Amino acid sequence: MISRPRMLHCPPMSQSLRDEMLRVFKAWEDGQLTSQAVLNWAKSTSTKGADVCYTEVLRHLRGLDVYLITSEDLPVYRESLAREPDAGLAYLKQQEQSFDVNRRATELQHDRFYGPHTKAILKDLDELK
Repeated sequence: MISRPRMLHCPPMSQSLRDEMLRVFKAWEDGQLTSQAVLNWAKSTSTKGADVCYTEVLRHLRGLDVYLITSEDLPVYRESLAREPDAGLAYLKQQEQSFDVNRRATELQHDRFYGPHTKAILKDLDELK
């Protein structure tokens, strides 16, 4: 069971959206959802009534194939959603700075879902050297 973070300044609708997102994370982590299914869910999910942190996490998920987001990243997203919206957004922005794109692209280059995107990323990174 997912425990609901205590939010002092999170509107009820936004908390409901956060709870739904946490359920999706759990299903993805448990292998009940594929990365493609999470991407589809994110693209079909509204941000109406959402707070700034939820909106940013959803934006990431809508591009998870391009941003190479995997279930390995869920602890960062969970932690950001466990915080007040502004603090969660700040935490998320801070964590983005430590993301190793080269490592992730190299690891996922043969993955059927992520692989097509890694080729362009690795090429771009190689050209920057």
